[in-house]
Amino acid sequence: MSMSTSEGKPPSIAELQRYIKDGERLTFKTVDGGSYTGKLRWFDDFTFALALDNGDFTLVKSNVIGYGISRKK
Repeated sequence: MSMSTSEGKPPSIAELQRYIKDGERLTFKTVDGGSYTGKLRWFDDFTFALALDNGDFTLVKSNVIGYGISRKK
């Protein structure tokens, strides 16, 4: 799990848009040890907005240490 692709670059806007379009479930890890799994609803320069099973949640990007596709449905 990482904030970068296999080439060591941050994920592209197109990749994040694809996660939204495909309804991909992502797991985000935060600096405080938290873990949040849900569908990416939108993002901007500073935040990720997620739809979690128990409601919507917004993560500040500077608090995210990594994320990846959740294999659990």
